[in-house]
Amino acid sequence: MKLRRFGCCLSLALISGWAVAGEFKDDYRPEFTNTISAGELEGSPEVLLLDVRLKEDFARDPALIPGAVYRDPEAIDEWSSQLSKETPIVVYCVAGKWVSQKAATLLAEKGFSVRSLDGGLRAWRAQASPVP
Repeated sequence: MKLRRFGCCLSLALISGWAVAGEFKDDYRPEFTNTISAGELEGSPEVLLLDVRLKEDFARDPALIPGAVYRDPEAIDEWSSQLSKETPIVVYCVAGKWVSQKAATLLAEKGFSVRSLDGGLRAWRAQASPVP
């Protein structure tokens, strides 16, 4: 599996639009059905793998799937504007439920080719893939 790293600086400017502070903690729970399994991710072509766990979840367990980059979902408007729409994206959170599905929904609405990792980091670990 070839993973592309997303490595650019993010400004600390205030963001506006759909994803503002606290937006990922509201009651809106979209169901994003364009998913990929942990096994399929292993054999997928080059993708940008983004860990979009809430800050507090990432702070409790900062381990990433190899090749992934952490991005705060609360700042999605800011960092998504710096992504290429040419590169397929896979997002994941703790369990592959509402956080990654909400991030995937927003990215898809912005025109990105995006999938959500079914089962999230838990599914990745359950398949016995190494997580440093």
